[in-house]
Amino acid sequence: MTGATKTVTKGTAVLLTAGLFTVGLLLAIALTTGPGASADSHVTGGESIVLSHTEVDFDTGASRSPEEVWIYGSGFTPGIEVELLVADFQGALYVISACRWDNEGNCDPGRYRDGAGSVWPLIVNDDGAFATKWRLGRFTRNNVGTERMASMWAVDKGTYSFLASAPIALCDLTRNEDLEEGAEPAEVPGFCSA
Repeated sequence: MTGATKTVTKGTAVLLTAGLFTVGLLLAIALTTGPGASADSHVTGGESIVLSHTEVDFDTGASRSPEEVWIYGSGFTPGIEVELLVADFQGALYVISACRWDNEGNCDPGRYRDGAGSVWPLIVNDDGAFATKWRLGRFTRNNVGTERMASMWAVDKGTYSFLASAPIALCDLTRNEDLEEGAEPAEVPGFCSA
């Protein structure tokens, strides 16, 4: 009986093992990688919000502030309604993208000056993006907002699931503008530039 014996050299075995390891690694990465943002922003998981300026002039105790911040979102699922929130100084969430209502329960855009988003309802467009501005309005009044670092959150209005956040510094930028001669300037928190 004649038989043939095939011998695998040491070099061939190393190359075969390295090749199988590489294929296994690529397969593992492919199976464990979740969805991310795509070029056309139609896949969730890559949501983000950006503010026109992250430091806002904040006059604590003012009955109403005219300060405004533009908020831009991208990477969201098209067609969903987004709600924007910021925590007050006690940690309670304050809706900043809602309309202000009149006494009959109707949306009253004229009350935007009291503090709200400029677009209501805030619906994500076909490109997965949105833009609105927040007027601080009554967020500055006593027992609501205060000078501090805060986070702005974007949530899905239908499920209230968290989608994205961005930092915002609420700073009294005019605290030392009208000092009397010889007066000691008020201390500025480290997160504020003025």
